[in-house]
Amino acid sequence: MNLTRKIIGASVALILVQAAGLRAQTTEVTANLLSVIQRQSGGGSSDTFQVSFGSLNGGLASLLTKDSSADGASGFATWYGNNSRTLLNWGTVQGSAITDSDSFYRYYGANTALPTYQGSALTSIYSNTLDNRALAFVTYSVGSTVQEIGLFDLGFNWGNPIDTGSYPFGVYDYITLGADAPVTAVYGVADANTGTYGTLSTSTVPEPSSAALLLLGTMGILALRRFRAINA
Repeated sequence: MNLTRKIIGASVALILVQAAGLRAQTTEVTANLLSVIQRQSGGGSSDTFQVSFGSLNGGLASLLTKDSSADGASGFATWYGNNSRTLLNWGTVQGSAITDSDSFYRYYGANTALPTYQGSALTSIYSNTLDNRALAFVTYSVGSTVQEIGLFDLGFNWGNPIDTGSYPFGVYDYITLGADAPVTAVYGVADANTGTYGTLSTSTVPEPSSAALLLLGTMGILALRRFRAINA
């Protein structure tokens, strides 16, 4: 009887631990858009864009090895969708309308009283085996065809939500997509000197900026070192 009780007790404890782990896999997020978004080719004030936040499974270094199917805005958007994880899909936004207001702040968490509350905490995309670099992906489409894209490095890695010591990018994430934030344009342009809040521009043909080339080169070297270390 005592053995049976111990087995049952251990099983219940294991279930509670697993349940706690599952709860810890969500992450409280505040995200905001803080720069006007426009097309590289000009466009108009009514242009709308799709914005999402996530990670490339192979990190930015994977941009160095993508094949020709990823050429052009539409091809790149398909490739990115197949090789990335999305934490937050902002959805459609009118690029010229972005201002520093509650309309462009969104909160996902337990505090439903916040005026920017959008829903409960999000499921974390943190991975022990995949790259966790935080990226923003912006597309402009005509009909169902993507015409321009922008890929922006947000300057940090998503943290493991179980590790509460990784604040602020573990259990709690604060995301800002703005030209004057620590954002590097990988494809497209981030110009903090235009407009009230700076301007983010998409690109018709995905070609990395000079800053991104340096970043990609560094990522490539790190990936090569990691590969050599694994196979040493």
